[in-house]
Amino acid sequence: MMDNTIYVTTLGDFSIKCNKNIVSDSINRAYKPRNFLAYLLVNKNKEILSSEVAELIWDEKSESSARGSIKVLVHRVRAFLAPLANNSDFTPISFKKGIFTWNYPENTVLDYEVFEDLLQRAHGKNISDTRRIELYQEALALYKGNFLHTNKSTWTESIRNRLHTAYVNAVCEMVELCYRQAKYPLAVAACQRALYIEKNDETLYYHLIKSMYLAGDRREALEKYHETTEVFYKEFGITPSNEIKLLYREITKALNVAENSILSVQAELRESFGSTGAFFCEYEIFKDIYQLTERGCRRSGETAFLCLLTLFSDIDDSVVPQDIKHYNRCMDELKHVVQETLRRRDVYTRYSLTQYLILLNDVTMENAFLITERIERSYKRLHPVKDVKLTSKIAAIDVTDI
Repeated sequence: MMDNTIYVTTLGDFSIKCNKNIVSDSINRAYKPRNFLAYLLVNKNKEILSSEVAELIWDEKSESSARGSIKVLVHRVRAFLAPLANNSDFTPISFKKGIFTWNYPENTVLDYEVFEDLLQRAHGKNISDTRRIELYQEALALYKGNFLHTNKSTWTESIRNRLHTAYVNAVCEMVELCYRQAKYPLAVAACQRALYIEKNDETLYYHLIKSMYLAGDRREALEKYHETTEVFYKEFGITPSNEIKLLYREITKALNVAENSILSVQAELRESFGSTGAFFCEYEIFKDIYQLTERGCRRSGETAFLCLLTLFSDIDDSVVPQDIKHYNRCMDELKHVVQETLRRRDVYTRYSLTQYLILLNDVTMENAFLITERIERSYKRLHPVKDVKLTSKIAAIDVTDI
């Protein structure tokens, strides 16, 4: 039995399927015919004026001057769709009196419409969480990429943005439902797939890390956290959100599981052999160490110092990176200098896109200044180009009661 349904894929690659016959943009890469055909399919229930097509395809070209080009365009689109005919009377496009129509609107199914319908049903009332998750899964499986991602025509932008936002929101909503039902591996899989499509969304990274953590893969979650913060620092110039930082603290605390043998605990806590230089840690851990040091100074009367290292442009004195990748290379160079210059007992962390914090114990103010001067000299030797300059500030840890 013949299935006369015409299935149109727009989420990812553009293709049309009917009775096992397929035409796609990988077969015919001519942009204008595909752009016109996609526009006609999205507006399958409407009549499209030739003047609208002229503006869509040729921008400023008038309808009269585009008339001959439109005829060629229609011919090319019909040739593109010919493999779907399968020797049958298949005439999908009509062009009469300057009006285009798609002849099979009732038989044509567009994936993005099904996607939105499934999401609408998932948002409905009086359905169980289990059924809601199933509807989300069906919808997300359809989203294989952004709407007509190779089509850069203006008319696609609003639809693409709407569907992309709906997709990311749907992933997050489904993951939250998975948390409630303790379906953590399902949440991990959904986030991993989503990040394959959308690599730049911090919320998706947060949910992936959290899902891994809740699934019991705590060390994998910690590795993913470090990988994520590195990517956002170096690629996008963004520091981790407070939400991700708090999740990091929760994961690190959870790694301290019950252990009967104190020797096993000691072996786990012990620093790996061969580590040299100062101790680098995440900012959230640095805060704990700082507060512990502050308590010690208040009790003993000893002094410790906090040092802030900042890179900025030597051209315009800007501390906001214009070239993020270049600044990150400079930050890597500075990290190497700090690691090698400081003592093993000293602690440092990355504080922002262009700054490091250092905690110096058991030193005088004079020695603290000598240390920062040594860091500045070493950085200049490693980075002799005067495009990015290093400055430092020092303050004694304040132990006065607030």
